[in-house]
Amino acid sequence: MGISYILKKEGLEEIEKLDTLHINKIAKNISEKLCDSFPELHLNQSDLFVSISRLDMYTAKMSDNNSSAKYAYTKNAIYFNKDLDLSDIDTLAIHECIHFIQELYDEKGKIVRLGLYNLHSKVGLALNEAAVQLMASITTKNEMDMVTYYGINLSSISPEYYPLECAILNQMIYFTGTYPLYHSTLLSNDIFQNTFSSMSSNEAYLEISKRLDKLLNAENDTSLLANKISTFDGSSEKLNFLNKQLENKKEHIQKLFLSIQDLIIDKCFTKMFNEIKSFNDIREFQNSLYNFKDLLVTTPDYTYYNEFYCKIMKDVSFKRDQLIKYGEIIDVNIPKETFALVPVSTTVSKFKKLRQLIDIVTNFIFGE
Repeated sequence: MGISYILKKEGLEEIEKLDTLHINKIAKNISEKLCDSFPELHLNQSDLFVSISRLDMYTAKMSDNNSSAKYAYTKNAIYFNKDLDLSDIDTLAIHECIHFIQELYDEKGKIVRLGLYNLHSKVGLALNEAAVQLMASITTKNEMDMVTYYGINLSSISPEYYPLECAILNQMIYFTGTYPLYHSTLLSNDIFQNTFSSMSSNEAYLEISKRLDKLLNAENDTSLLANKISTFDGSSEKLNFLNKQLENKKEHIQKLFLSIQDLIIDKCFTKMFNEIKSFNDIREFQNSLYNFKDLLVTTPDYTYYNEFYCKIMKDVSFKRDQLIKYGEIIDVNIPKETFALVPVSTTVSKFKKLRQLIDIVTNFIFGE
């Protein structure tokens, strides 16, 4: 399959190669913005400039007027919309350049990873797109805006591109902080995955990634169907059928999105609750659970967060009573054989319960 056919399939026409002067200006612009926006990563601006300036860059007429740039990793080239002001690179153009930066190759020269997206397992595409879009939006200093997608109301720094995926990602970095995400997105490593997994589980991370991929696919299918309906000139019966399909797809997207949000709430806060060992831990847990509402994405009939909040606060109250009764938890190493005698969840204080534990071990050894 010829490259001309591929480019035409991507909606690229009237392609013209940029000269070295324009390429260097773009490379300088983007490398400066990335270094200024993410100082905690200690990026080397000179290295970034050299790397980006080696890209083949073109201008092209694009069939998708909303696109400002497209990156073709198989050709190691980026295509800018002819209408784009190259002196003021926008979010989508930076988005595509980040894709180039995050490429990771194996020893055979085959690309195996793009940031959070593993090309071998084919998992993490949507999560990576959201991460790249989030970083690009921060780089261009986008402002938060309220939007509604598929009946879901949310505030987003990227209201036009991947808003649902970015909303989920913001909930994930509520627990991890931003550094692991930025690091893994640009350098294609497992720091973000490992950090989030430590706050929940690796199974939870993979399940969120898979559901986000399904969400992105469902959004693409819905967009294609909506476009088909907008130009449909057949019978009213057929049109009604297509509209019904569209409504079903929108409902599916809403349910899938909320299921991901609920999974994050359940796995992360349950893990945090299980690690409570002191009154200070309780205070931190309560504040964290309460403040999460600022990131919560809702629909008119959404109830999961409130239900979870009420249920786990009852458990918190019970745990507080246990700490009052027995004292704060300490870690004590005891013979493995005594685990059947002492439940793992038993709370022990520094004084009274430690003495009780010694008595149990003594009785086990001497048979008293």
